[in-house]
Amino acid sequence: MLKLFIYLSLILLPLISVVGQKEPPGPWKRITDLNDVYYVDIAKFAVNEHNKQADDNLRFIRILEGKEQMDTGQRDYFKIGVNNREDLAEIYEASVFNKEYKNVLTLEYFRRIQ
Repeated sequence: MLKLFIYLSLILLPLISVVGQKEPPGPWKRITDLNDVYYVDIAKFAVNEHNKQADDNLRFIRILEGKEQMDTGQRDYFKIGVNNREDLAEIYEASVFNKEYKNVLTLEYFRRIQ
């Protein structure tokens, strides 16, 4: 019985440690078509989510720069042009994460850079 336990331990323990390891995120890749509806919708989500969280009234103008990274889902980073309450243009950066297979967007951060 003890031998069986030792053999099973030798087989199962390495498998358990491999399953628990997380792969590092992939490299960042530049988004070439900043007008693609898929990315525009995600950037608009970032602005709308910020407005809800901060009780703000920013209005999306366009994506100025973007890149994406695969992790346990897709992470998108944008520099976004917006109009503020006074109708002045400002630039914000945002990161949005889309959990793999769940299709649920999460705003990781949204901050003014200019």
